[in-house]
Amino acid sequence: MTDPAEPAPPAPDTPGSAPSRAAAVTATPAFAQLVRSRNRFAVPAAALGFGAYLLVIVLSGFTPVLNGKAAGQLSWTFVLTALIFPLVWLLCGLYTRRAARWDELADRAIAESGVEARATAPTAEKGL
Repeated sequence: MTDPAEPAPPAPDTPGSAPSRAAAVTATPAFAQLVRSRNRFAVPAAALGFGAYLLVIVLSGFTPVLNGKAAGQLSWTFVLTALIFPLVWLLCGLYTRRAARWDELADRAIAESGVEARATAPTAEKGL
C-alpha cells in the first residue's frame, strides 16, 4: 500500500510527466514545416474566399455598380455571385491536393518524434 502523503505518479500524457505524444510531435522540424505550409495556403485562400463574398455584398448592397443587366434578365450581381461557386470548387480542389502533402509531413513528424503512431479509426482487421 502507498503512503497517502506521497503523490501518485502522473499518468503518461499529463502535464508534469515525460513529454506527451503531442509535445514530442510538435517539437519536430517536420511539424514546423507542416504548420508553415498549411498556413501559407490557408491564410490567402481564406482571405480570397472571404474577400469574394464581401465584394459581392458591398458592390450589390451599397453601390449601383452591379445594378445593370448582364445578359437578358440576369443582373451583374447574379453573375458575380455565380462566379463564387467555381472559386470555392477551385479552392477545395487545391486544398485536397495540398492535404495529401500535409499528410506526408504529419507522418514524417510522427516518425521523427519517435512516438508510436496510433490508428485514428477502427479497422476491419479488428472486427469493427
